[in-house]
Amino acid sequence: MRIRMTSLGNGLNNTSHKIRIFDVAEFSKNDGPGARVVVYFQGCNLHCDWCHSPHSQPIIAPLLFNENLCTDCRRCAEACPQNVHEFDSGKHLIDRSRCIRCGRCIEVCPNSVEGVKGSALHLPTTELPVYSLFSQIGPYIRLTGTSGGITLSGGEPLTQLEAARELLTLCKSHGFHTAVETSGLLRPEVYKSIMPLVDLWLFGIRLTTGKEDGLHVERLRQVLDMLASHEAAVLPRIPMIPGFSDRDEILQLLTELLQSHHLNRICLGRWNKDFDHYYNQSGMPRKMDVPSSKQIETCENKITTFFKSSNFNLI
Repeated sequence: MRIRMTSLGNGLNNTSHKIRIFDVAEFSKNDGPGARVVVYFQGCNLHCDWCHSPHSQPIIAPLLFNENLCTDCRRCAEACPQNVHEFDSGKHLIDRSRCIRCGRCIEVCPNSVEGVKGSALHLPTTELPVYSLFSQIGPYIRLTGTSGGITLSGGEPLTQLEAARELLTLCKSHGFHTAVETSGLLRPEVYKSIMPLVDLWLFGIRLTTGKEDGLHVERLRQVLDMLASHEAAVLPRIPMIPGFSDRDEILQLLTELLQSHHLNRICLGRWNKDFDHYYNQSGMPRKMDVPSSKQIETCENKITTFFKSSNFNLI
């Protein structure tokens, strides 16, 4: 969905919080019950080794460049006031440290359209008032009917807590079903503060976030304890990451954590086959090698078999 920077003209611009997003999906079938409008919040407090959306991590996303769509016309280099774009021996080079995100390169590029993520050049982050965003996505949420709704995702949506609260409040006032996808690795008070506004928590459980990190079992336990005490609806989502979530000690700890909170219905997330896509487009370095097809297959088979044998209901 292409989000427009609009002027509301009704006095609500001054009171509505600003929200930073990098994408909106109109009718997702994988982010909660029914069809969902998914709002992807910019910014994340984690930097998981296997993150497939590294451009979502900073406060503002870097300029994305799809070299396969570059025609070598060099108009971007001529238009850029910061000399971000250079051409050397037929190679298009980008120095993002100079980029001020003015968008002039996008304006002159024959294969780019402002706000369209499939362009040769793209600035993903859009900042606008929450109420303006809601006015644009509200009709789409309504089309999802009584079986669907809205899902706040990211990044980590609750790093923009006040914007998330306002958006959820607007959605609940219109009777929309709300879901929040989160790592569960923020303070319990953050989750408690918006609990009445959330119908379903999509809990993306990460017992570890990288080779240099420890285990986050106790942090997750504190949040799950709090949610359980309020009888909140929680659906654990477990990413199947070769070399991480398929480790025996991780699987055992996950089982104990989930069963202790009576969470026997879980969602297993397959490895994203386009893992390195946004690393290539953003110029951001990868923290892990791209796993082979065999490694991916072995990982997913092991995890699926393990949870089935442990009597979990997989969805």
